[in-house]
Amino acid sequence: MSRQMRKTAVTKKRLFAGVCAFTFILTFLALALLFTGEARAGSLIKKGSEIPRFELRLADGGSWKLAQEMGKSPLLLLYWSLYCDVCREDMPKIQRMYEKLGSSQVKVLAINGDGQSAAKLVQSYWQKQRFTFTSLLDEETSDAFMVEGLLGVEKTPAVVLVNRAGMVLFSQEGKIDLHALEEAIRKAS
Repeated sequence: MSRQMRKTAVTKKRLFAGVCAFTFILTFLALALLFTGEARAGSLIKKGSEIPRFELRLADGGSWKLAQEMGKSPLLLLYWSLYCDVCREDMPKIQRMYEKLGSSQVKVLAINGDGQSAAKLVQSYWQKQRFTFTSLLDEETSDAFMVEGLLGVEKTPAVVLVNRAGMVLFSQEGKIDLHALEEAIRKAS
């Protein structure tokens, strides 16, 4: 191999190594931003925001409108999935909290994000667990789910506490801080 060919081969190897390193660094930064939430297009609706109005189907049939619930008592919107282990762990705790506080202090509305095709599974799970709060099914849109998008839900479970006037008092995604949630409900009542 001539000297010129060796020089060209070394240059190509260095260029390839540089491109690989650059690609690795960009990928690492993109993943880091994604997992820290900095690159998210949306995020869970924040305290002080007005809750968007929506209408959903009840898991056992019929329809439900948020506008009809406003002004009566604070509302706790619980966005969940059948396939979420943390949801299945936290929901019985929310049921006990709901029983302890009573429906006059808060109305719990559990919104399932698994789609209409999971309606029978949701209803079966609901009956098995003997939950007494309202079970709703999020509406599938062309690219996502309606309430998931309106609230900015990125992971389940997600809770949003809304006062009688429709303002968000508390919101959280992932493992729910039940103590902080219960305090926020007591203050809202």
